[in-house]
Formats: sequence, C-alpha cells, structure tokens
Amino acid sequence: MQYKELPGTGVKVSKVAIGTWQFGHEGAWGELSSLDEYQRIVDYAIEKGVNLIDTAKAYGKAEEVLGEVLQGKRDKIVLATKLSTQKYDYDTARSEVEGSLERLRTDYIDLYQIHWPKMNIPGTWHKADMEKKDYEDIFTSMMRLKEEGLIRFAGVSNFRLHHLREFSEEALDFLVTNQVPYSLLWRFYDVEGVSDFCMRKNIGFLAYSPLAQGLLTGRFAGEDVKENVRRANLLFNEPLYSRALKVVDVVKEVAEEVGATPAQVALKWAMERDIVVSVLCGVRKLRHIEDNVGAVDVPLTEEHMERLERASMEFHEGLPHGIELWTGDN
Repeated sequence: MQYKELPGTGVKVSKVAIGTWQFGHEGAWGELSSLDEYQRIVDYAIEKGVNLIDTAKAYGKAEEVLGEVLQGKRDKIVLATKLSTQKYDYDTARSEVEGSLERLRTDYIDLYQIHWPKMNIPGTWHKADMEKKDYEDIFTSMMRLKEEGLIRFAGVSNFRLHHLREFSEEALDFLVTNQVPYSLLWRFYDVEGVSDFCMRKNIGFLAYSPLAQGLLTGRFAGEDVKENVRRANLLFNEPLYSRALKVVDVVKEVAEEVGATPAQVALKWAMERDIVVSVLCGVRKLRHIEDNVGAVDVPLTEEHMERLERASMEFHEGLPHGIELWTGDN
C-alpha cells in the first residue's frame, strides 16, 4: 500500500480507502451484502494496508455495520464520518457527533466532515443557500468538538469554490479535506478552480465516485442501467452517456496494455493527482476491494497518463459550467 498525509496533520492515510454508502443504503444500491461479507471486506482491506474508512449517518445503517465489523480493530483505522444535517450550530453538531459515536462504537472520530453545503436547487432537497452565519457556525462547532476530544480533524464535502471563499482564513487553516466526486469523467472541481484553491490552502481531496459509480469499470458499456441510484447520475443519461463511453474505451485500451483492469487504471489515474489524498472506493463484495487495492501497483507511464488526461478533458469540453453530478442544475 502507498500512503499520503492528511494535509497538515502528520497522519498518513492509504491512497485506497473504503467508502461505505453500499454498506447500509439498500434503497440506493439494491440488496445489501451480509454482515459476514462486510467483515471479510474490512479484514482484507486492513491486511492489505488500507487504513481509511469513510461513512456517514446518511448512509442508512452503514455506521452501525462499521461499529460491528471494526470491533478490536479501531486503532488500525482512520475513521471518517459526516454531519449530514444542514444545521451547523454547536448543539446540533454535538448531538449528531454523539449519535455517530454511539453507532460506530467509538469514543472519537478522526475526520468529521460537513456532508453538504446548503444550496438552493429547485426540485431537489436543497432548499436554501449558505449564509455568513453558517460558515461561522461550522468553524466554531468543529473547533469545540476538537477541543472536547470528540473529533481529531475537520473537513467538508461537496463544497464548491464560492463556498470555500466564504470561510475565514482561520477556518480554512483548520480544514484538512474536501470530499468531492472526482474521476476521469467528473473534473468540474478542476475546471471551476476548486483544485487550485485547495492546493493553495493545503486542503486535500478525498475523491469519491472515482469509478463514476462503476461506469469506468467498462461493465456498463452499451447496456441499460438498472433502476437504482445511477439513474440520477448525469453520466448514465444522454447526452453524456455516449460521450463517457469514449473515455471508457481509452481506459480499457490502457488497461489491456498494462495488464490491469479498467477500474484499476481509473483509480491509479485519480490517486496520482497531486490534489488527491485518497480515493474512496465503494464496495459490496470482497472481489471489489481486491481489485481496488491492486490499483496502487498499476504501472502507468507518462504517455498513459497523458492519453487518459486528453480523453478526460475532451469529454469535458463544451459541457455546462458548474453543473451538479446528481441533478444537472447549475
């Protein structure tokens, strides 16, 4: 395994991490795996050097599942979870973190993240925009939780450039990560300038959906997508779907050349980005984490990286600026 520092913390985390949306949200992904399977996944990952696991209250029973399978292994894991409400005051944050601690069966959280900023997107559950007090509340609440020993570090998730610019410099110094959708097929955090801003402020990316919800594995090419959470993803809908498959073809070509799977190539590309601290891989089966861990050793050359980069940026040319992956709204 290879490791990278959570910016400014001295704590090193594995470049491959486990994301646990699939551990507990049956409505999103269909039938869940058994507790025994999740135990095998976590045990195998730890054996192979994976030490970062990300979860959230919003992921159904995922925190409870992790609380069970991490018994006796807590000291081997950098555990990340999220404040999934859109109220950021201290009393709310304290109540939410206590709930997560109980479900996770631990007395501290390594990385506590704000799951979503407030956004006003018609037709979605996002009903209001961030206000100045929200940014102040986030900083104050996270500082107090850290002082009380309930969390070690703080981060945000899905925060765009205009959100980050509203934080005070002191707050930006306090934040260590921004968890965002980031893959060969989703580069809007690069295009918008979030990557450059975060690099300057020493805030790293935790890249979720690095396989574009499985599209970059190549197994969806030309096939209908089942009625699950992918139906809400712009990449699985036209006109983006046909364009995305052209990128998938390049990934498959490179994979064949280096003797890897398409998923491993896509993950290796993401983990080699300077801004990316770790790629969060959602898994439901042991074979998924086995494949993901193998991405670390994929021998991509400079020519391979350039070819992948070219295909990725050609896909993004002409797309609307600032769209949200899950809604299509600006």
